[in-house]
Amino acid sequence: MSVRAPATRTREVEDGTWGFAEATSPQLAHPVAVVAAKNIPYAPDANRFQNLNVYLPRTPDTSNLVGVPANSLPARGADSVSPQYHVHIHGGAWRDPELTSSSIEAAVAHAFSAPDVSAPITAIASLNYTLSQFPNHPTLPYDAIKDHHSDPAREAVHPQHVSDILHGLALLRSFGLADQSYILSGHSAGASLAFQAILQSPRHYGLENIPDAPCPAALLGLNGLYDFSALVNGLGGSHEHLRDEYEMLLSNAFGADQQTWPAASPARFDPAEIVERVRAGKAPGLVVLDQSTQDQLVPMNQRQRLRANLSMVGGLRVVEGHRCAGSHAAPWVQGSMIWESLQDVLSLLQAPHEDAAA
Repeated sequence: MSVRAPATRTREVEDGTWGFAEATSPQLAHPVAVVAAKNIPYAPDANRFQNLNVYLPRTPDTSNLVGVPANSLPARGADSVSPQYHVHIHGGAWRDPELTSSSIEAAVAHAFSAPDVSAPITAIASLNYTLSQFPNHPTLPYDAIKDHHSDPAREAVHPQHVSDILHGLALLRSFGLADQSYILSGHSAGASLAFQAILQSPRHYGLENIPDAPCPAALLGLNGLYDFSALVNGLGGSHEHLRDEYEMLLSNAFGADQQTWPAASPARFDPAEIVERVRAGKAPGLVVLDQSTQDQLVPMNQRQRLRANLSMVGGLRVVEGHRCAGSHAAPWVQGSMIWESLQDVLSLLQAPHEDAAA
């Protein structure tokens, strides 16, 4: 059963302000009523992708927020030890303007569909970030030189994507996002960004003026990209036909010098450095990696390479999830896979000695 919006409440979401909204999933019969604040900028003079969305279940308390500028997350009782927030980073190969923070809404629908509003997660935030150029996008191609104009929202080169994510997490910290209070997930390139933002210090990317992000209770990677060099030179037979496309998109996102790619690749991060971040409470003790065996865009060896590297990190528990299935986009399109994965992570956090996701 889905929660439906009261017919008498029609105020829509305005940028940066709480409003009534609906979230839908192709797996649910009806839209789910939520309260949302969208396009909240996290940087001065933000471009159109330097913003985030926050979604709440619709309750009498959250409905009272409608019309109020969004500047805080709902707080749960101080005695709660389980993470209450979910923060997500969308994919799109660092470059797709049609894949945005709103792609989390199918998962939001599943999370907040219970009629008694009993979801263990009390708020879901989804981050946008500046994109890289996409010269051969099927409907919205962009190449600054060929197009003879500049669009700063679509010209990011590493580490700007990471910088944007860190700025977004810093804004959420000001809203009440604290260490261990949330689960950070990412899909595809978004999974890479989640691991980049947490497993390394901002100084690793030359971002000395940005503080460390709040430490999540767990990291969740879904159909992720983790070893950039291997996406060109180690795809394997099943995905070798994508080599040229990967070389182009990675060159646009990380620069044409492939010798610099390993330093940005989570599967190549120095385990000793991650150990120190875990010990210092700047990186979580739990990582869940999920990868669909039917993924037509990302080979299974991406998860394998990251897991092999993280297995050398003492104090870090790495678990393989089993929710992702079907095509590369299926987790965010359907929404249920992300929500089920979140519930698995919560169970793992409550049962720290289990070796596999429920």
